[in-house]
Amino acid sequence: MNRITRDIVSYFYEVTDSPRLEISPGEKVVFETWDARAGALLDRPPGIPFELPLPTPGRGNPLTGPLAVRGAEPDDALVIRIDHIKCISPGWCGGHAHVGPFPKGRVSRPVGRVCAIEAGLIRYSDDILLPVEPMVGCIGTAVRGDAPQAGIPGRHGGNLDHPVVAEGTTVFLPVFAPGGLLYVGDVHATQGDGELSGVAVEIPAEVTVTVDIWEGSGLRWPWAVTEDATMVMTSDLDFAHAREEAVEAMLRVLESQLGLEAGDAIALISVAGNLRIGQAFGAMELTLRLEMPRSLGIVPA
Repeated sequence: MNRITRDIVSYFYEVTDSPRLEISPGEKVVFETWDARAGALLDRPPGIPFELPLPTPGRGNPLTGPLAVRGAEPDDALVIRIDHIKCISPGWCGGHAHVGPFPKGRVSRPVGRVCAIEAGLIRYSDDILLPVEPMVGCIGTAVRGDAPQAGIPGRHGGNLDHPVVAEGTTVFLPVFAPGGLLYVGDVHATQGDGELSGVAVEIPAEVTVTVDIWEGSGLRWPWAVTEDATMVMTSDLDFAHAREEAVEAMLRVLESQLGLEAGDAIALISVAGNLRIGQAFGAMELTLRLEMPRSLGIVPA
């Protein structure tokens, strides 16, 4: 099977003349990914709290890629089916003291802990076991010009941190450069909505995906389809603006595909839709997803 190894990483969703791999539409690829600190914390003994070092600026969330898809051009979308996520024990989690959704000084010191995975469970401590629910934190396409850092979300995808970006989900990402140039990284063994410490259970992984092209999609934001829902994923430093972008994207879909007028469409969103948060720990752009039931028959647009 096609494979991109983790021995070379990038910290930007950048356009490059030398992609790590080029495939034809419809092929499978395994992305080998690092945890958010590229293994630097994994030598600690599992289950014992330690003082969490500050992240090195610009060196978080190492990305594997890019993957080029033959024929992908700007105004297309990459269609990425997440087939399998294999977590490689151990992972780590933690809480910062310098930043977070709490008053200054509320957290007296930053604490991390390494967590082993055993029999489908995350061993947070001897007394706290959590189910493994793997998801992909970073999945994005390259952007020309001022390339976003690995930890930044946007119209390219990027650091979305949505737990629904998991096995069985199909992600739709706008293409901005020939080949699409897909990057993957920042897998979490589990993460709650909000990721309120800025850290989930960060873990190395192997992510198997099938990648296709949707020609002329004209997508303005990333979308995803799960077994139950179709959703648009937006981001911004300001909650109100991210929410407005998500609602506008969904309004357009309901108007064009179901023939609803705007007032009727927002009514349907209000009674059947769910606005969820991916990450909102306060130090960067938050991410939102507006989900609608897949039974409505709508598709990303």
